[in-house]
Formats: sequence, structure tokens, C-alpha cells
Amino acid sequence: MPAYAFIEIGVDPDLGIDFARTEGGLVITSRSTDPYWSGPMTTRPLFAEGPRNEHADFRAFLSRCVDKHLRVDFVHPRHRLPRAYSDGTWPMVGNADLASLTDLRTLVLSGLVAGMTLQSGDRLSIVQGDMVCHRWVAEDVTVTSAIAQILEVTPRLPIGVFAAGATVVLKDPMMRFMIVPGSWDDKEVPNAAPITFEVMEALR
Repeated sequence: MPAYAFIEIGVDPDLGIDFARTEGGLVITSRSTDPYWSGPMTTRPLFAEGPRNEHADFRAFLSRCVDKHLRVDFVHPRHRLPRAYSDGTWPMVGNADLASLTDLRTLVLSGLVAGMTLQSGDRLSIVQGDMVCHRWVAEDVTVTSAIAQILEVTPRLPIGVFAAGATVVLKDPMMRFMIVPGSWDDKEVPNAAPITFEVMEALR
């Protein structure tokens, strides 16, 4: 992703859950797809004049991504680290490993530091081969084991995709997405103007 600041990031999980209400008041839910992240992003106003036309550059970037079916790795600037830490206090060297999956919402991790804290809403990425999946920490936890720490995540992981041996990234957890074709609003105006576009999580 080009190094432009974003003034709005509305990317949230689509849980893939449909629902209906019967005449008798019974609510029925069904899952139509595995959860995935999607939503709009809006850049800061981009200059359209001068030796480097930011507006034109970014329009070309979006077009190239869609035209060539490219994927973009993005780290949310507000969620680079778990909220209890800064770059100076982050206790880990490297990443954690996925020791096992109890179920699609429960990870068993190795490589964490005993005593470190993770809070509900902190971000992480699970990386295995060329696949990346972005998730929230579901519940507060204080790490008690460096070799077998249970961690709940939300939304649940996709079925049959990740297994023991995957890498779990807590510092700079990336989100891998595609640019949704035809989704951008990039009208040219006399002054600097932002560009809004839609993204959708793509595991690979």
C-alpha cells in the first residue's frame, strides 16, 4: 500500500451470518460464508498538481491492483501492537507459533512471553505459507505459559485452512486484501481531494 495517511478506515469483519424471523418470533440464523474483513478506506486529500501528482499515482495504483489481480498487505496504524505495549516496551523477539487448534476460535500458542497481557480487541495475523488471516483477540488474557498458551480469537477461522505450525503475528499484524473492482470514488477537483475505495480480505 502506498504510504498515504488514511482519514477513515471502515474495514470490519463480515461474519457471513444470515438470519430470518418467523411469524411466531423464532429467530433462525445460518452461515453463508466464512468470516472475512471488508469495508471502505479513505485517503487524506491527495494533491493533483506539482511534480508528483499524488491523486493520479493512487488512481493508477488502484487500477493496477484490480487489473493484475494483486493482493495488498496493510497494517492498521492504530493496531500495530497490542494496546498494553509500545515499540519500547514490546517484550517479544520474533513471532509466536500456532502449536495447535482446539477449535476454530481457540488457538494454542507457543513463543509468547510469560506475564505479557493481551486485551480483547487486540489484533493478530495467522500466516501459513502464502496465506494470511487477520483476527481480533476475543478475551483478555495474561500469558502463563510460553509453550502452550490458550488464546481465544474472533471471528472464527475459516474451515480447514490453518493448522499447527503456522506463524502468529502480534506486532504489525497485516491484513491481506484485494481492491474491490469499480469501488473507488476518485473524482478530480481543483484542489487536493481524498479517494475512497473498498477492500475485501483475501487469504492469498
